[in-house]
Parts: sequence; C-alpha cells; structure tokens
Amino acid sequence: MLNKIKSAFDQQRERWSRETRERIKAYEEEEKMKSIQRMKKEEAMNQLLHRETEKYLETIHPSYLLHPDAEKILRQKLIAYGEGRSYFTFSLNSEVRLTQDFYKSDLIYFIRLLEKKGFVMKGNEERFVTTLLNKLSENNYLMYLDRYGNFVKENDTLQNALYKYLELVEEGHTYDSGRLDFLNKYLIYKGLLTPDFTKKKLKKMIKQLEKQYHDQYKLTRLEKRINDIS
Repeated sequence: MLNKIKSAFDQQRERWSRETRERIKAYEEEEKMKSIQRMKKEEAMNQLLHRETEKYLETIHPSYLLHPDAEKILRQKLIAYGEGRSYFTFSLNSEVRLTQDFYKSDLIYFIRLLEKKGFVMKGNEERFVTTLLNKLSENNYLMYLDRYGNFVKENDTLQNALYKYLELVEEGHTYDSGRLDFLNKYLIYKGLLTPDFTKKKLKKMIKQLEKQYHDQYKLTRLEKRINDIS
C-alpha cells in the first residue's frame, strides 16, 4: 500500500516538474519573441529618426545649436515637451535666444511630423537630441572644410593653425558656434588637439592669439582682400 502511494506521489511530482519545465520554456519563448519585437521596433524607430533628420537638415542649418548652452536648453525643452509642459529661460546668450526661437518656429513642427510617422518622443529625448546634433555637426564640418580647405599642413603647430584660421574666417564670424565646432573637430583630426579638448578652451586660446597678433593678422587679411580684387 505504501509503495503504491509512494509511486503515485513520484508520478505526480514528475508531472508537476514536467509542467513547470514546460511553463518555463513557454515563458522563455514568449519573452524571446517580445525581445525580438522590441528590437525590431527600436531599429525601425532609429532608422526613421536618422532618415528624417538627415532630410530635415538638408533644408536648414541651425549651427547655433552647436553651442554648449544652446544644447542644454534644447534638451530641457524636449524633456518638457515629453512631459506635456513648456520650458523657457531668459538668457542674454544670443545662441540660446536663437535656439528658443528656432524650437518654437520650426523644430517643434519637425518633432510633430516625426511623431506622426511613428517616432515616440517621450523617453527618447536624448536619442533625438544626439542624432540631431551629431548630424548637424557632421554637415557643418563638411561645409566649412569645403569652404576653408585643408589649411593645416603637416608641420604646422597649433599656433600656426589658429593663426591661419584667423586669416581665413570671415570678419565678425570668428567665434560663431558652427565655425568653432568645425575648427575643434578639424584640429583634433589633425592631431593638434586632444579628443577631449573643449570648444570653450579653444575659444579662449583664439582670443589670446587674436589679441597678441591683432595688427599682424589684420594686415594679412587686408592684403588678401586687395589681392583677391586684382
């Protein structure tokens, strides 16, 4: 009698164990399918974001967004947008003011168009900003490289490179965000700056050089203007 009870219990325990294994396997399969679906959805959203951002930035070049303060404001505005509220800050910084105007007059409509096409902004604010600014910086670099050419030569020092930049850059635009972003990347590529060198430090360095050689580079620029005419 006891053997029969023990045998029945063992069979029941084996059945429970088998059902548990089957449930675990089914759960794992379901989670695997969900994970694959999430990955596909993420990939589709990434492709949408990159494709539409690339097309959008063919129509406009807001280089002031490349200013560090403007970038911070843009992130704050997008977080506020995702939370269904507005964000505004008063600033004397021209790039920040331009960023706020640009967000209100143009960028917000691009965001709405993206959402209409399936992009989810809430929770993806950082992804959006990073994609937008990376592509903008890439376009900006290629534009100024085409404009100024490969002006740093093999044996140039950092000071030589900065002096050449002062000669090349259009008057009144030396410290524009787009040009500084280009110069910073260009000098890093040339091995004259370390990858972690900031645009703020670069701007300070250019100001010091400009002050030191002000008369000399002004004379050089004037000569170039006159020679371009003849």
